[in-house]
Amino acid sequence: MDSDSSSQAGQVSSRSILAVFVITALLGTAIAYLVLCIAAYSRYCNEWNGMLLPGYRFGVPQRLVDKGVYPVHEIGWDGQFYYLQANYLDPHPDAYEHIDAPPYRYQRIGLPLVAAAFSWVTGSDYVSPHTYLFASLPFVGLGMGALAAWLFAHRYSPLWCLGWAANVGIPICLLHGQPDPLADALFILAILAMIRGMPLAYAAAATLMCLTREPYFLIAGTIFAASLAGMVPWKGNPDTGGWVVAILRAIGLQRLADMLMVTPEAELPSTILSGKPSAWNFWAYRTPIWQLVVLLIPCAVFIAWQMYLRSVFGQTGSEGSGGVMLDYPFYAFFKSSMRAPDYVIRPFYYVVLIMGFVVLWCVRRKLSLSLILLPYFLILSLMSEVVWIDISGYSKAMGTVLAAVVICFPLLGRRMYYAVGILLIGAALTYTQCYKRVYGPVDLVRIPDFQNVQLDIVQEQPVLQDPQCSIEIDQEELVKRASEMNRVYRFQLGGKRFPQTYFVVPVTVTNEGTETWEHSRQNAIQIVPGWYRENELPNWKPATDVPHKVAPGESFTREVPILLPRQPGDFTLRITLRQLSQFTFDEKGDYYVDIPISYR
Repeated sequence: MDSDSSSQAGQVSSRSILAVFVITALLGTAIAYLVLCIAAYSRYCNEWNGMLLPGYRFGVPQRLVDKGVYPVHEIGWDGQFYYLQANYLDPHPDAYEHIDAPPYRYQRIGLPLVAAAFSWVTGSDYVSPHTYLFASLPFVGLGMGALAAWLFAHRYSPLWCLGWAANVGIPICLLHGQPDPLADALFILAILAMIRGMPLAYAAAATLMCLTREPYFLIAGTIFAASLAGMVPWKGNPDTGGWVVAILRAIGLQRLADMLMVTPEAELPSTILSGKPSAWNFWAYRTPIWQLVVLLIPCAVFIAWQMYLRSVFGQTGSEGSGGVMLDYPFYAFFKSSMRAPDYVIRPFYYVVLIMGFVVLWCVRRKLSLSLILLPYFLILSLMSEVVWIDISGYSKAMGTVLAAVVICFPLLGRRMYYAVGILLIGAALTYTQCYKRVYGPVDLVRIPDFQNVQLDIVQEQPVLQDPQCSIEIDQEELVKRASEMNRVYRFQLGGKRFPQTYFVVPVTVTNEGTETWEHSRQNAIQIVPGWYRENELPNWKPATDVPHKVAPGESFTREVPILLPRQPGDFTLRITLRQLSQFTFDEKGDYYVDIPISYR
């Protein structure tokens, strides 16, 4: 495991390495929490629940509704499911009736466990959205600190750890309660514990790692197998051959045992294609039995949890999701890019994965990690666009590859330094893709009457040829509720008030046309409020879908959240309908209500 900097690495004091670890871990945690707070104030009216994107299609258990946890979206994204698990660690109908694919979700119990532990320590009777979103941050900080200390010990800049920590997948997943940043951080801690010969620390990190993202079980299983074979030099192991070599000698196969006992060359060949890749068949280390038992703990706990889930749901999560998550090697990349070639960042995903294989090859003589990670990287190449490219996947598969590249960075030598350095800089620059999710406008506010919404959703609403409607609203009540929210803000910055606030009013709408309004995904019919001043166009705020199919002459009433402007002034509030991506009803006639409001 020597590197070009190994002679210098010994000159770095343990105190300095510890200081880099602690400072980076604390700064990483603090910066991540600051980003979360900015997003909460800027985009979610300081309602942390909104960041989990819970949807009314799945709903929320009544116990959490009573705590103020409401849907903010029609369908929602994955964070809502793992958050529910944090409040229902043991699979329970109150929870999994509101969870998509519960066997798949519940196999990723790691983050809910950590969040529940934080909540228990603080004495809360439930896991709040704030606690849940915070739970990953200290571990991400520890992962950053461990990478920084490892780099610093080899005389490399600790800032290279941002190649993992600032890639687009990590911050976006943190913003929306995904478990993947926690899994990546635990992967880093487990791998560095293995490299440093710390089996107990490895077992602790790897156990939670496998429970957080199930494909990591492949890595834990490979590490156990490699340790059994004698390929992992755990601290203090004698160079007498692993257990496989010992058994071969015991049964008289001395020549085969000697052939497996290959030692690394003192001088490496000048090209990466010459010579025998000795780290791939270096079976020299005897792992003590007690250490093998410790290394088996992550695998045993994971298998036991999978068996328990199978007894509850009748199948494991992997049995139900394999066909959705896996595709032909690399095929999903090209297929997805052909469908949506406008995503400029997508070619970078190809480069990351291919470079991951190149890095494993380059360190094959120095680190048994190359062989250990190879099966997992092959699995990553089978992952579909759901994991790599779709926004619902948050580019989360990229984190493991980049973390491994950062770990291997000091071991690559000068030939690969600039190529990998450019890759890590590019990964850090992808953080810019997260800005709109941190600083963007508020577009999601909670839906107070979600339990009254019917879920008979069709795929597409035909474009209305003659849209007509009437809108009824208690204008006095609306002005009263708006005035009650006046000056309800924490601070003002750049002339804008934070957090942005909203109020809710009932709006009754009648379909006066001759066409049926479907409750649909595409071209949906929605109630939309907008604010404008004289000689200005309305600034439309988050819309509210029709709750069900609305036939001609039929009426419905919905509680409509109305987002207040960020700046005070004299405004007119316009409430109308729109067909999403097509038009607003006020463009077709007098199908709107205007209400003057002074907001101070």
